[in-house]
Amino acid sequence: MVRLFDATFMLGTVLVVVALGLAVAAVARDDLPLVGTGVGALIAVAVIGMAGCAVGGISQAPVAGWTSPTIILGIVLGVLALVVVAAGVFGWTGVLEPVAQLVPGQAGTVVPARVAIVALGALIAVKWLIATAMAAVAK
Repeated sequence: MVRLFDATFMLGTVLVVVALGLAVAAVARDDLPLVGTGVGALIAVAVIGMAGCAVGGISQAPVAGWTSPTIILGIVLGVLALVVVAAGVFGWTGVLEPVAQLVPGQAGTVVPARVAIVALGALIAVKWLIATAMAAVAK
C-alpha cells in the first residue's frame, strides 16, 4: 500500500502538480510552449495526469481490492476523465455544457478543449485527494 510520504506517492503528487499547473496555464494563456493551445494542452494534461494516477493511484487496487469503494470511485472518476478528454478532442459541447459556466472567458461560446481542461483539472484534483486520503490511512 502506498503511504503518504513514500517515494511512489511523492512522484505521483509531483506529476499531479505538474498536470494541474499545466491546466491552469492552459486556461490562463492563449498559447503554451511545446504543447500549444486547445487540444494539445488538453492531451498533455491528460497524459501527465494519467501518469500521476498510474504511479500513485492504481497501485492501491491490488492491495485494497478491486471492489473497494474508493477504488470503484477512482475508476468511475477515471472513466469520466476519459469522456471529458474525448469531449474536448472531438468537440462534444453537449457533454461539456454543465462545466462551461465555470470557465473564465466562456461568454456565449463554448471552446470544448478549454472547458475540458478545466473539468479534467478538477477530476485530477479530486482523484489526488482520494489517493491522499487512502495513503494517509494506510497501515
